Order: sequence, then structure tokens, then C-alpha cells
Amino acid sequence: MSKLRYHQAFTNLTTLALLHLYSYMDMSSRFIPIKKRNELLIKFLKKQITLQGNAIIKKDIKVLIAQARKGNNIEKKLGKLHKVNCQYGEKFTDADYLFILLTYLYEEHGFESALDNPDSQQEPGIIYTNSELIDTCFSEENALSRPLPISIIMNEPSQLVDIINGHGGMFIAEHLSTSIENQCATILLHKIPTLEN
Repeated sequence: MSKLRYHQAFTNLTTLALLHLYSYMDMSSRFIPIKKRNELLIKFLKKQITLQGNAIIKKDIKVLIAQARKGNNIEKKLGKLHKVNCQYGEKFTDADYLFILLTYLYEEHGFESALDNPDSQQEPGIIYTNSELIDTCFSEENALSRPLPISIIMNEPSQLVDIINGHGGMFIAEHLSTSIENQCATILLHKIPTLEN
């Protein structure tokens, strides 16, 4: 899944870099030559190198900075890279997007995820599902064919539901039930319908 994480980080970088540049250009009443555009992008990219989420693409950022300093049109290069990344992203399966969601929940909110083991007790704050559910909810093409149940022991499962629904990914969450006995909540992950579906 490192390719997936690389793609995520690089798509995020190209999107933010181009937004940064075009926002500046939109606010300026004057034409901005390539040299000045490169300077703006170098400044932006230098800040991006230090971010923890960009560790996987640090070398690529340094290459872009070096090319900008040589006078190459980095705006054009970023545009091409963004287009290639978007085309790559079109090949993602629902299982890939589930991995993206679970990674986000762990890295940004501290929710670990694990496969449920009937021989061990579930721990609070960890998102669980099991292999059988994954096999029955995903098709052979890794498409989510029915809602995927996940479970978590926590006092306020609505917080997790809100975080998932606010993620902006391809899933929405529905709080199905909570066991009074052990506070284990069952949440259903639904695929957001698209125009193609």
C-alpha cells in the first residue's frame, strides 16, 4: 500500500501547490512571469518538505525545487504530474479507498484498526471487522457490494461517525447499535453513490 500512500501525498502536494499559485495570481492585478511563479512555488515547496505527511515524497519535492531553480517551468510540470496522478487515482478500488479512510482515521484521529480475533478480547478505541465480513461485503473486483459493519468500544460512537462522514471520501457511516453490556458500537460503512452507479 506504499504506492497508494505515495499517490495520496503527491496528489495532495500538486493540488495544494497549484492552488497556492493560482490564488496568488488571482489576487494580483499584474501578469506574473514564469520566474516569479517558480519563486512562489519554491517558497511553497520548501515548507512542504518539513511536513511529516510528505516524508514519502521528500526527494520528489527536492527535485522539483532544483528544477525550478534551473528555470524550468514548474507550474507546467506540476500540472502534468497532477493529471497523471488523477488518472492513476481512477484505477483505485473500493478496498483502496477503505485503506485510505482507515489510514486517515489512525494518522489524524488515533483510531487503530484490526481484524477481530475471537480468541482475544476487543480493546476500547480500536476499529474492528473480520475477514468473513470483508469477503462477503467486497466483490472479487474489490468493490463494496453491501455495507461493511465495523465495531468499536467507545462512549460516543457518534464522534467516529461524524469524523468518517466529514472525511470527504467515498464512504458514509451509520451508527447501527451499541451494546449496553460492553459499549461496543456497530457502525455500517456505506459507499456513497456516484453518477456511474
